[in-house]
This record gives sequence, C-alpha cells and structure tokens, in this order.
Amino acid sequence: MANPVVSQIVKSGAIMYQAPVGEAFPSETTVVYGAAWGGNWARIGYTKEALTVTYEDERADIHVEEVLAAVKRIRISEAGLMETVLAELTAAYLSFTAGGQGTVSETAAGAAQRAYEQLTLGGQVKLDEVAIGVEGLFISSGGSDFPIRVYMPKCTTVLNGVLEFSKKSDDYTGVPIQAEALADTSNNDRVLVFQRVTAEVT
Repeated sequence: MANPVVSQIVKSGAIMYQAPVGEAFPSETTVVYGAAWGGNWARIGYTKEALTVTYEDERADIHVEEVLAAVKRIRISEAGLMETVLAELTAAYLSFTAGGQGTVSETAAGAAQRAYEQLTLGGQVKLDEVAIGVEGLFISSGGSDFPIRVYMPKCTTVLNGVLEFSKKSDDYTGVPIQAEALADTSNNDRVLVFQRVTAEVT
C-alpha cells in the first residue's frame, strides 16, 4: 500500500463491450480512452444505471481441537459478477441478456406489411459464453485521460429482473443484465481482470 493520492480517486461512467471468448484484450498502450476497442469487440449500447462489478468468494475455516479460533482459512469457491440496466429495448439485447437464447428475426416493411422484429424465448438449454469488458476514465495527476478497464474473459448473461413499463415521467423501460463469470481454464482460471493505465510511454 502506498500513501494516499487524490488523483487516484475515480469518478466515471462506463462503456460496455462484448466479444467471443478468447478475444484479445485491447492494447493498454495503443488503444486510448474512448477509442473503439477493435478486433471482435462490439460495444453494448447505452446504460440506464451505474455498472457494478463484484468479486465474491466463499471460505472455509480450518480448526484444530487444541485452539478455539481457526488456525487457517482457504477459499473454496469464487464468483465474478457485472450488473447494469441497458437503456435500449431491442430484441437483440433481450436475446443477449437471456444468454443468447432465441433467434431474432426482422421483417422489412412492404406495401401491406409493417416492419417489425421478433424474438421467441423458451426451450433452449444452451447458454452462449462471451467475454465482457467495461471501460471507465482515470485522470492522472498530470491531467491525462487514461482508461480503466475491467474484463470478464468468460461468462454467461442473464436477464436480471423485470421489464417494467411505466407511465411515470421520470422513468423508462430498461433491460436489466447480469454477467456471471466462468473460470477461464485456459488462463489460470481467472474470473476478472482489472487494468488501470497510470502513465504515458517514456
């Protein structure tokens, strides 16, 4: 631990991306804050609420007969979670939050046909596995904009609540999403990766 530094206090929104499992992270050196991540990373649209990242674990205490307190403690399970509410209500986002379930179909407008999109949910066992990344802003003590990025290299997504249709003037329908980490067994069983760029190249 170092001495406190005011510039390390972060106040930032976040932008979400998704990609196939195994996609390389954007370069911390050449992909600047606010730039497209490139590769197969696709931005997930606007968010209605703050994005939260959680790391949880379950631990087991080791006891011996001769001592009252635990003499050792080990981690026996872990979980990584990301949660937010998407601001845009589309069939594609509903499918994504439902773990890739269903097929989105689009019908074009015609002389006697309105254009519409459709998603049918139900009856599908398989969940799509994806990578999720988020980017926030870190402003250095010198005033430079650098990215803070958190990755979930392998996860599934779930529609994390209800779709609420309300006539209240201060609210609108959002799509609650939760990403639940899986162990990235090809890379040290990692569940979350945190990166903060702190200085420019020298």
